[in-house]
Amino acid sequence: MQNRRTFLKMGVAGSAFLPTFVNLSAKAEGKNPVSRGHGREVNVGIVGFGKMGKILSTYLMRCEGVRVRCVCDIWKFQVQQAKSFFKYYKQAVNTYLDFNEMLNAEAKNIEAVIVSTPDWVHCEQVSACLRRQLHVYCAAPMAETLEKSAEMCRAAKASGKLLQIGHYRRSSPVCQLAFRHVIPEMLGRLTFAQAESRKLMAPMWTIKRPPKSDVLCANGYENAEQYLNWRWFRKYGPGLALQLLASQVDMFCQAWRVPPNSVTAVGGHDVFRPSRENLDSLSSIFEFKLPDGLTAHATHHFAMAYKRTRFEFEEFNGIRAILHLSETYGVPKADGPANYVRRTFNLSRMEYKNKWRAFVDKGWILPSDFDRECKDVAEFDCEPTGYSDTSTICPLNVKRDGKSDVMFHLENFLAAVRGEAELNAPAEQVFTSMVVAFGAIRSAARRETVYFKPDNLIQCFPLPKKQ
Repeated sequence: MQNRRTFLKMGVAGSAFLPTFVNLSAKAEGKNPVSRGHGREVNVGIVGFGKMGKILSTYLMRCEGVRVRCVCDIWKFQVQQAKSFFKYYKQAVNTYLDFNEMLNAEAKNIEAVIVSTPDWVHCEQVSACLRRQLHVYCAAPMAETLEKSAEMCRAAKASGKLLQIGHYRRSSPVCQLAFRHVIPEMLGRLTFAQAESRKLMAPMWTIKRPPKSDVLCANGYENAEQYLNWRWFRKYGPGLALQLLASQVDMFCQAWRVPPNSVTAVGGHDVFRPSRENLDSLSSIFEFKLPDGLTAHATHHFAMAYKRTRFEFEEFNGIRAILHLSETYGVPKADGPANYVRRTFNLSRMEYKNKWRAFVDKGWILPSDFDRECKDVAEFDCEPTGYSDTSTICPLNVKRDGKSDVMFHLENFLAAVRGEAELNAPAEQVFTSMVVAFGAIRSAARRETVYFKPDNLIQCFPLPKKQ
């Protein structure tokens, strides 16, 4: 276990890899963040064809200009599934049970690799691919320890190749609109943010015919239970708490353009009996010291859900408005928009015309119920009648063209490989959220506040360039 001195030392050592530009720099410099044309074909290899590997492969096949050449997985059953999957898309792939064998045989035939294996083998596999001069897309989180996450950043810097981390919401049109325009220009001073992640409370996975015991032992698993449920075993990393916290802490850092100064967290084994090794609940409070001398706070809560649903949301509270961002899976569509801005005070019709209507005209938001009522009325200064909380909800005006955030993120990676864009989630930027997430887990374990050194972090989050 890391002591306080070791943790701060890692934060200083890793500060060389902290973002020089936190907020989606491609568009800010006039480059397209996503390839709009077909482009040249990118030859890709896939490592890991489990649940995440299948998700990424499905969206990868919807991207233009990509050709999968090879797939590797330690389980023969999943290798056979991969062969059938890509055959459906008329792509013949070479399959392997050994990662090093695939790399030796295919490195000359591919230029990028999708790594979708368990967190605890990311560092080894990503570093090996980078040494072979291959670009890498690595599923989130980066690795199971802060040291290995920093090692991945060093390997990417030494190789000169691209390393995209699977923080796919950085490529989401919703989040890009939110961080480029809504938060800095519509909310006013940002004072508080909150986020929550709920995961389905499920029993340990079991299967009738798992991989053979000698295969599992050769790949670091003592039994099939560990192989199928590795996120709940401490030897393979902090598990779900790290994965969900790192992603949403990244949203906080982008909103304020600085990392937090400190974190205080509590967590426990509150749901499962008998208890599992890793945390199944974690609540964290982050303090941000802003460049103007003011202080802001954010909270994050991770818990297990009792219904068959996955739910994540973030809410950013400004002095003029509140921004709500949400992801919901496996449940019917909720009433009302999932991503919206809500004004925190009542506007007169004249104030609406002079201030809020400009945001609608720019195409950032859709008009609220009250806005539609005011659009064609006489311009005199009086308070609207029938005001309610929901009457000022303005949905974000985003067109997805039927694409998911994961697909946008893969498109961004492929465009960067072609030299047409910059990465939206390069490892050196995502590393900051890993420092903070590991700090929260350490805070919960040792029942103490963890402080981050602002001199080594704040300077790496400059404000975005004006467009």
